[in-house]
Amino acid sequence: MRRSANGAVAAAAAIALGAVSGATAASEALPRPPSGAALAAVSQPPAYGSLASQRIYFVMPDRYANGDPANDRGGLEGIRGVTGYDPADTGYYHGGDLKGLVGGCTTGDGLARIRDLGFTALWVTPPVKQKPVIAGTAGYHGYWGLDFTTVDPHLGTEADFAALVDCAHRLGMKVFLDVVVNHTADVILPTGGSSWAGDVPYRDCKGKVFDPARYAGGRTFPCLNAKSFPRPPLVLAPERDLKRPAWLNDPRRYHNRGDVDWTSCSELCYEQGDFFGLDDLFTEQPVVVDGLAALWGSWIAEYKVDGFRIDTARHVDRAFFRVWVPKIMAAARAAGVRDFQLFGEVFLGSALDLVPYVRDRGLPNLLDFPLQGALTGFAGGDVGARAVASRLDDDDYFRLADGRAPVPPTFLGNHDMGRAAFQVQERSQATGGALLRRDLLAHDLLYLLRGAPTVLYGDEIGMLGRGGDQQARQDLFPTQVDEWRTQPRVGSSPIGTGSGLDVRTHPVAERLRQLAALRDAHPALSTGATVVRRAQGPVLAVSRIDGAARREYVAAFNSGTSPARVSVTTATPGASWGPLLGDAAATSAANGSLTLTVPALGTVLLRAEADLPSRAPARPTLRVRGDDLTEMWEVGATVAGAAPVSVAFAVRRKTGGWRRLAVDDSPRYRALLDPVRFRRGEKVHLVAVARSVDGRTAVSRVVPFTVRRR
Repeated sequence: MRRSANGAVAAAAAIALGAVSGATAASEALPRPPSGAALAAVSQPPAYGSLASQRIYFVMPDRYANGDPANDRGGLEGIRGVTGYDPADTGYYHGGDLKGLVGGCTTGDGLARIRDLGFTALWVTPPVKQKPVIAGTAGYHGYWGLDFTTVDPHLGTEADFAALVDCAHRLGMKVFLDVVVNHTADVILPTGGSSWAGDVPYRDCKGKVFDPARYAGGRTFPCLNAKSFPRPPLVLAPERDLKRPAWLNDPRRYHNRGDVDWTSCSELCYEQGDFFGLDDLFTEQPVVVDGLAALWGSWIAEYKVDGFRIDTARHVDRAFFRVWVPKIMAAARAAGVRDFQLFGEVFLGSALDLVPYVRDRGLPNLLDFPLQGALTGFAGGDVGARAVASRLDDDDYFRLADGRAPVPPTFLGNHDMGRAAFQVQERSQATGGALLRRDLLAHDLLYLLRGAPTVLYGDEIGMLGRGGDQQARQDLFPTQVDEWRTQPRVGSSPIGTGSGLDVRTHPVAERLRQLAALRDAHPALSTGATVVRRAQGPVLAVSRIDGAARREYVAAFNSGTSPARVSVTTATPGASWGPLLGDAAATSAANGSLTLTVPALGTVLLRAEADLPSRAPARPTLRVRGDDLTEMWEVGATVAGAAPVSVAFAVRRKTGGWRRLAVDDSPRYRALLDPVRFRRGEKVHLVAVARSVDGRTAVSRVVPFTVRRR
């Protein structure tokens, strides 16, 4: 999908432009553009799902609060190497549990506290029973599943998890369960070494070489003999029946190909290798896909969770999600869970690297790692506003025919890479008050731009940490880790022997409450179109458009150390603008120009006091060219004027009517046509439809196009 040669891009683009701009043969009759019901269906604006309005609190129960000290050792006896419990060591269980996370439900320091911070959803790390200890550290995080049918005793009971979900629903919050489909706990011992055996083929039970990719996503698979795997599996007798469901104990259900080689790994290695030694599931096998669907579907049926965050989504085969996701959505419908959400973790920093997971592999949504880097870099003063604007522009690659607006969960830091403040500090080298201001700016960006803001527990009280993994997983309750007691925090002093749960006021927490209230009061900040008005140097300014209320908002951010006075274009001329964040009102000129001052390391949010003018959209101008960055064709449109519109793109093949390619409500307007979805040399027709906020439409001329591979 990616393009590598600039010359090839330019040549393909020239071919595309020639195909569009050349005269249509006299004998070729152009189809009529869509009209009536077809026009109404094609031109619908992007649909923003419920995730757009969520604010997600990401929590590791073992580190939040200890509601029941009796379960600290998980019902096990002996040393920490057996129980996994050592509250003074960063790599072991510390005693937090589900009861502590729930608290008094509507009162106290549990879910009521989280709701008071303005969060509407909880993302909880996997609560399934773990292998307590592997290689000198414990499974406190939840990603070493052993028994996937029950709750880990360190965290409580199945009744405790049910109480968590019930309490969250009573508070109007959703629960997103972290699930693992790539691996289980490390039980299998590879014989012949644990290094990646990429040059050794798979053989069936008769010794015949086969390629698992040929069977992925299907209903058949060759018979297997454990002895013929690239790394023949060995399971010690005491561990042969530890996993649940029982099918997970069959070593033939794993790839058995050795560990991922993080220094020089192919995509096949990432998909089939053991993730840090964890047993990698052979997801090309239909029995494994069916088993994982039944397993995780049972959690939906039993507890009515509202969605899944999918761990290590990069590391399963390319066909897996196309089969597994429909099964999970069917399980959610059967359980009566409406609007079930799925979002995957693909730990890659380029949006283009993420595109295939949505367009081809069947994942509905992804955590926005590329925006994370842009936001923390901008807030840290390390990159300019253009980096953020470019990532927002990349949303077009994720726009599909279903018309869903891209609304990924967005974040600044996490439990693997390090906390938000740490990420900002790494990009700025700031300390003290300057770091706090940059941290607040980063959270302003997180909440006022598109996406579902996701905050790691403890960030709200200024936890800083020293990086990823164990150093981003501090205790909120009184910690026994000496280092964490003296660790610096943003906006406050080290916690010492105190409890983070006792911190009632903190600058970050107060800002999160304020931003949450703004998103509640002004839906455009969650579900409005985004129009970048300025992205130059340290200043980013965007309009958020409330189409239903016909109202425009402008959010401006300044990562510079001096105030910035800027003028931006708006779609609301001659209007007064009231401040929602910051204290400077403004008035737009007759041409819509709005001049405002954005404080150093600060944010301004303004709302127009007048409705957007009611105007029919101009007729779009449609053009097709080779996309600069992928193997796809860019179908783009320009629409004259400043009025906000959405532009739908539709294609008509030889048979059938007009079908939407995508719809875009953020300039530059475009859809991506993937040639692999069409026959080589297929002749199609394309059209663009602009729609104003009051529902009026304008249709471009119909353009013929011959689909070529690039």
